Amino acid sequence: MGVNSLISNSYSVPSSTDAQISLNLRERKPGIISDRAGRLSQPPLLLIHGATIASVLWDNPIPEWSWMDKLAADGFHVFALDLRGYGRSSRPKAFQHSPQGQTPYARATDVLPDVVDAINYILELTGADHLDLLGGSWGTVICGMLVAQMPTLPVRRLVLYAPLYSEPDQRPIWLPPYNGRDNDFRDLGAYRLVSEDQLRLRWDEEIPISDKSAWRPVGVLEALADASLADDELSAGSNGTEFRVPNGTLVDLLAVFGAQPLYDAAEISIPTLLVRGDADPTSTHADASGLYDLLSSGVKRYTMIGNGAHFMIGEKKISEVHAVITGFLSESF
Repeated sequence: MGVNSLISNSYSVPSSTDAQISLNLRERKPGIISDRAGRLSQPPLLLIHGATIASVLWDNPIPEWSWMDKLAADGFHVFALDLRGYGRSSRPKAFQHSPQGQTPYARATDVLPDVVDAINYILELTGADHLDLLGGSWGTVICGMLVAQMPTLPVRRLVLYAPLYSEPDQRPIWLPPYNGRDNDFRDLGAYRLVSEDQLRLRWDEEIPISDKSAWRPVGVLEALADASLADDELSAGSNGTEFRVPNGTLVDLLAVFGAQPLYDAAEISIPTLLVRGDADPTSTHADASGLYDLLSSGVKRYTMIGNGAHFMIGEKKISEVHAVITGFLSESF
């Protein structure tokens, strides 16, 4: 392709809704490219993470497992946002205290302005008049809600990786039971603590073979955990072994897995791709196919990747995921 180098930057994006919040935005793009590379003629791509691992999920510190690097090396101009309370973005003062008795922080409706702020920042930075948007897991709820409820946003194409929408029959084992009343979710707390061992337990349970290294390369999980700890300046309060993650997502997921979708998929009309691993127990085939059927998009695709789990972007199937998504973003409709 003629890519000689990759350019990496990090920006602090001010929140338009809270002067105390700054949002971390990663950037990756090719350096010098040949005339036939072509991909930079595509709009910028913005990645929105899920419920637990922030933007580092897309940008693993191990270079060969960074999807942002792969995208940039293939000619894409890509950005990844840390939503409020995640990664290198601002965490509220409440995170300095016990989470118990506090309202779960950062639901999808709360972080929609973060994505809009990032979109506006990217368009101004790049001079583009529109971009492509990709959400992963809980991030698909955010991106779906955004496109459905704000149809005038300059989003050209939508990718929902490990989509979540409305699943009445299966519930992830890691999603806590909730017996609250009158929509008072304070018992869940503002945030939760996540350790490397917890990440491993969940990821291992989602890979349906005994040898997890056959799917997940050795070191990938550890690198994500280490980076997540380093990004939480308060992690020293738990002896540096756990990082803080907002619990607003748990409220959203209780609705999703209670067959209460948080937006109307029929309001989405732009070209949309759904992609999931066939072994993913969280983003189920029933939920994804139901979402697909509801989309009003004139161009819509649903692809399952064989032998892939929920975090397959960090598994050996990353090349197949990459090919499916970049093909969709590059295709002429």
